[in-house]
Amino acid sequence: MHNIAHPNIRGKSVGWEKTFFIFLIVFIISFAYAIVRYTVIRNVSFENVPLFIANKSIALTATILIGLSYILGPLTRISRKHFERHLYLRKHIGISGFAVAALHAFMSLALLSPAYYPKFFDAATGKMTFIAETSMLAGILAFLIFAVISITSLPPIERHMHKDQWKLVQRLGYAAYVLVLLHVAVMGFRGWMNPESYKYGFASISLIAALVIVLVLVMRVLVMAMSNKRH
Repeated sequence: MHNIAHPNIRGKSVGWEKTFFIFLIVFIISFAYAIVRYTVIRNVSFENVPLFIANKSIALTATILIGLSYILGPLTRISRKHFERHLYLRKHIGISGFAVAALHAFMSLALLSPAYYPKFFDAATGKMTFIAETSMLAGILAFLIFAVISITSLPPIERHMHKDQWKLVQRLGYAAYVLVLLHVAVMGFRGWMNPESYKYGFASISLIAALVIVLVLVMRVLVMAMSNKRH
């Protein structure tokens, strides 16, 4: 007798398999880009690849995964034929994005020191600068909001929430995404203005993350505008 899994279990399994495949592709590309940009072009030591460089690619991977989970809805409204069949992956990708973001947070805490991030600390006092504290605060707030969203996405929690309440919590993700934009913009804005930062056409990880966030938010606004016009 063939062992046939329950359809819902099979669907969840396939969803996680596809999500892992997406994560793997995004991470490998991000990691390869980070190595070329920071170790090959900017001469960061290969000794810093396991944590410092990997953390940059982890941060970009988290940003892209969370962005994908939020952009699937708008894309489905634009082209239902091409994207509706992938809509069920939103939860899988979103939770995976938060898990990767949590990894980024732990890795960043391990690295947070003047030796790794000298521009974040005042040379005279050794304390974090205003820009650094603002960036860290935005990152922490975004992380907490995404944590709440991920918890409410778990089936046992979701079942006990009113549909409108659940949707409201999920939509807080856009506010968290704006906070992530603030996190990377405050941290990397000065570098973005420096032509040297674009050596050989390789932009910083923080700029790429910011552009991903802006793209997702713009898509959301455009879809909302299109919906309002139809009504």
